[in-house]
Amino acid sequence: MTHHGQELRSTITPDGTLRVHLEPVTHPDPGPGQLLVRIEAAPINPSDLGLLFGPADMDSLTAGGTPDAPVLTATVPPAAMSAMKARIGQSLPVGNEGAGTVIAAGPDLSHLVGKRVAMIGGAMYADLRLIGLEACIVLPDGATAEQGASLFVNPLTALGFVETMRAEGHSAIVHAPAASNLGQMLVRICKDDGIGLVNIVRSQDQVRLLRDLGAVHVVDSSSDSFRADLEQAIEATGATLAFDAIGGGEMTSIILNAMEAVAARKMDSYD
Repeated sequence: MTHHGQELRSTITPDGTLRVHLEPVTHPDPGPGQLLVRIEAAPINPSDLGLLFGPADMDSLTAGGTPDAPVLTATVPPAAMSAMKARIGQSLPVGNEGAGTVIAAGPDLSHLVGKRVAMIGGAMYADLRLIGLEACIVLPDGATAEQGASLFVNPLTALGFVETMRAEGHSAIVHAPAASNLGQMLVRICKDDGIGLVNIVRSQDQVRLLRDLGAVHVVDSSSDSFRADLEQAIEATGATLAFDAIGGGEMTSIILNAMEAVAARKMDSYD
């Protein structure tokens, strides 16, 4: 038996046109270790937007196609096309994570038919998703698809920060930039678990946001006293592990230099 559905796809053509369109997809019956899930909710993460629209000039976005097959098109600036070389001409499915109800399962997973699961692995902006059990988490009875759809990208990443800290023998964390949804979750987790957390943000509004959530150490990178404030917060928490979600630029170097400066103050002999 085959199962028919549609997926939202993003394609960049060689002439620099971005197309966002629906594409018919046919799925076979699930094999061993597989589930066929009717997708009922999927969030929009920044990484989803990056794949969906890439570097397109959104002022050029135009709606077209037909009611049954709508299409969005936009122009990709010539200067951005070189960075898109690896995806030109490919119809790419969109949506990192989602949740829905299992409507068919491999012979070893028949007990999961009717259960609701959260999923990670792409192609979640669709009617159906054929997926391996290893990419799923079975949701508790009564949990909605909306509650489970955003389970992976932010919550499990924030929990992963804390478990990495523990596994590597650290006792506190520096996080930048910390005002994101993930950062706000990390503030709550560290507060509940009694973990020292240094939050690096970009404005006083973000400082207030995290302090309202219970954050103790919040430093503003736009402040003239940022580096001194960062060292003070690292010294207060003993943080020796940092997560920089952006990378590049100077932030990682600034954090490591601050950690080194704090460590040097405690040295009682040359090392």
